[in-house]
Amino acid sequence: MSLSHVWVQNGPIKTNNKISLGWQVSSDLYGDNKTHLYASWTSDNFHNTGCYNLRCPGFVHTNKRTYLGAPMTNISSYGGTTFDFVTYIYMDPKTKNWWIQIDGTDLGYYPAKLFSNLTSADKVGWGGRTLTPHGSLSPQMGSGHFPDKNLYDACYFRTMTFENSSRIRFGPERYQTEKYIDKPKCYDLTYYGNAYEDAPGHLLYMLEFGGPGGKCDDKLVHF
Repeated sequence: MSLSHVWVQNGPIKTNNKISLGWQVSSDLYGDNKTHLYASWTSDNFHNTGCYNLRCPGFVHTNKRTYLGAPMTNISSYGGTTFDFVTYIYMDPKTKNWWIQIDGTDLGYYPAKLFSNLTSADKVGWGGRTLTPHGSLSPQMGSGHFPDKNLYDACYFRTMTFENSSRIRFGPERYQTEKYIDKPKCYDLTYYGNAYEDAPGHLLYMLEFGGPGGKCDDKLVHF
């Protein structure tokens, strides 16, 4: 399995409440090697609760056009056309339900009652993960190439923001951030902050991540 996701979480690691949203390649889950839209949830760090997509009760689907687990048709190629899409996880301030959104359209929500400690998030993150049988070669992450400061060669997140309690969006400042890389020989992550402009006068909070994989076992990079 190889995936890219944004997530929100709260609580200590043993009882971690978490929602993730992104894309995923997993032959075990989908029976193919295509890229699929995915989301996941847990209220105890996956010890007894949570799952991918609709593989367990929880997510309330409201969209008639697409669904969790749907194959994604626009796929980027290294050195070729690059595609991206907008992912957004947000909490309804009245119901406390957590909604997930793709390209400005709601897919559905995770009811507040699923969670033991997610009335707010104490951490948000962006990054990637791979999973492989122990002792076998780890797959590529993203494009299969390391970040190289040549934007869009590696997998990326751009226009990264989070919301405060007043629903005002901010880009992550460096003092608020930390990064975690399991195996730097296999994968890497570079955060550029607001060093680039997406359009004149509009700063672009951006990171690149990924790599070729190899002898890594189960590894992840996140920010």
